[in-house]
Amino acid sequence: MRARNHLASLAALAALAAPLAQADSAHPLLSEPAAQRYPQQLAREMQRIAGGTAAPERARELVAALRKTLAQQREGIRTIVVPERPIAGQLSVVAIVPPSAKPGVPIGVCLQQGVQDADGQLVHTNLGTLQIARDGSVTPQPWDGERLGAEVDGKFQAACAPYRAGYIQTIQDAPPG
Repeated sequence: MRARNHLASLAALAALAAPLAQADSAHPLLSEPAAQRYPQQLAREMQRIAGGTAAPERARELVAALRKTLAQQREGIRTIVVPERPIAGQLSVVAIVPPSAKPGVPIGVCLQQGVQDADGQLVHTNLGTLQIARDGSVTPQPWDGERLGAEVDGKFQAACAPYRAGYIQTIQDAPPG
């Protein structure tokens, strides 16, 4: 009888602890099937947007950085840039990662690269934007804001800076969960 009461108490504790464990669990993109789905879809979408030979490598770099970042519980919004220090004309990717308390908010992704203008000058350009949902699906995200980098107060601003600022506001406005 005493053993049955002890087992019942343990079962009750386990039932109470389950929601707490889920709250502290890994990000949905670190679990199957999302962990298998988004790397392939991300690579395909990045190739569609940017073309060239750099897109698959940037996709691999972004997936590796996302896995590392998502494994760490964090309160603030995080920005990932791959490569960390791109050179002029090089394809780079910016990802805006919501805080751990908002795993349902998609990760925003912006592709930027120097593109030759009519005068032959490289103009840092936002090539396109994507969202990575918690189920691992990767979809284009409409962006009608500024697409060209600019000089702001004597400092060059990346082409994805306006998108990043807007997406940070979207994350801040989203409810937890």
